[in-house]
Amino acid sequence: MASRVGSALILIALFALVIFLLTLQIGQADLRALLLGAALAALGLLLRRRGRRPRRSTRFESLRRLRGPVDADDLEDD
Repeated sequence: MASRVGSALILIALFALVIFLLTLQIGQADLRALLLGAALAALGLLLRRRGRRPRRSTRFESLRRLRGPVDADDLEDD
C-alpha cells in the first residue's frame, strides 16, 4: 500500500516539476512549485522504499521446506 502511495506522490511531483519548468520558460517561475515537486518526490521515494517487500530467493526452496523452520539461535556465530 505504501509503495502505491509513493508512486502516486512521485507522479504528482513530476507534474509539479513540469509546471515549474513551464512557468520558468515564460519568465514567471514559481518557487513553490519547485519546492512542492521536490518535497513530494522525496516523500514518494521514501514511501516506495519503505513499502517494498523483501524478496526471498526461490532458489533451493524445496530444500528449505524439507529442512524446516530455522531458529535464530542457529544463525548466530559462536
